[in-house]
Amino acid sequence: MINIYLRSTGERFKLRTIHFNTKVRELKIILEIICGIPAHLQLLYYLDESTLLDSQKLKYYDPVPNCTFILDVWFIYEPIVQAVVANDEEKLFQLGVLPGIPFSSPIADSLDPPDKEAYILERGSIALFTAAHRERLSIVRRLCENNVGINYQTAAGRTPLMVATARGSLREMELLLDHGARLDIRDAFGQTADNFAEIFSQIQSRRTIIKFKWKKRNEKSMLQEREAKIAIKQQGTEAEQALEKSNHQREQRVQQLAEQRNKRQELLAAQKLRLGKKKTPQRPISSRISTARLTNNDKEQDSTSLAGSLDNSLSSPSITRRSAGPKQKLFAHQFYDVYEGMTDEEWTKVRDAFVAQYFSE
Repeated sequence: MINIYLRSTGERFKLRTIHFNTKVRELKIILEIICGIPAHLQLLYYLDESTLLDSQKLKYYDPVPNCTFILDVWFIYEPIVQAVVANDEEKLFQLGVLPGIPFSSPIADSLDPPDKEAYILERGSIALFTAAHRERLSIVRRLCENNVGINYQTAAGRTPLMVATARGSLREMELLLDHGARLDIRDAFGQTADNFAEIFSQIQSRRTIIKFKWKKRNEKSMLQEREAKIAIKQQGTEAEQALEKSNHQREQRVQQLAEQRNKRQELLAAQKLRLGKKKTPQRPISSRISTARLTNNDKEQDSTSLAGSLDNSLSSPSITRRSAGPKQKLFAHQFYDVYEGMTDEEWTKVRDAFVAQYFSE
């Protein structure tokens, strides 16, 4: 077991299982989870003020069990760590951890605007990493609301969600997850936040992750169901529109046909009227026949009377001619009298029927 003393904040941490064959670089990676300080910002000392070399093993410095290693933070980021540990939000947000807030320092002033913006985002990400480890909920919320460092990764690939999971900081975990912290990110050793919950036996952290996954799955299912309903409704709307369009086209077609029929009727009526005016009126056939018949009768009567007078003048008185009685009408005359007043078409039909009946072979 060894002790870690964080000189910047006065905090002490214990590392119960560590082998002296471990390299200093590997120890710093472990301290990311134990102390909440990214490995590339750590400076380790033992006994004297000389920093430990990353490539050396711990046994090179001849440590003894239960010894104390001093941990310092790189001076540029030390005020940020101190403000987070002290939970001093007012001081922290004046140290250039949020974009849009004026910040001036020798390093920041020497950078171009894009580089300065990236520098401020890095400072905010380190603040979020430490705040998630120290359970500084208000600081985590403020940084998450400004979308600063939510999925920030250290040189070893660790994220704020991983350190919060390993420490069992449940509220910070929920806040990070709600603002888009990814569960599928892996560190340099292939471990995810879910793996850290198992390694550090954080049952509640594990439950928080499971609950969040279930929530996301449920939201996804509800979203898919909503999209399916919208698609069905849209299809129904399209079908209704197609049916309405078809009915409208049918009505237009019916109206068009009705207009065409009316035009044809008007044309036929106009044509009939024009033909009726051009056609000269003629007497019916029966009238003509009756007139001809009467004329012939008159001629016959005149000839008969003339012949009778001649006979009376030439014949003897003893000879007496039989007076002619009323002349009987011919069958054809009777036929014409019966059908007098018929139209030409009716007369033609009757005539054809009579001829077919009495004069056909």
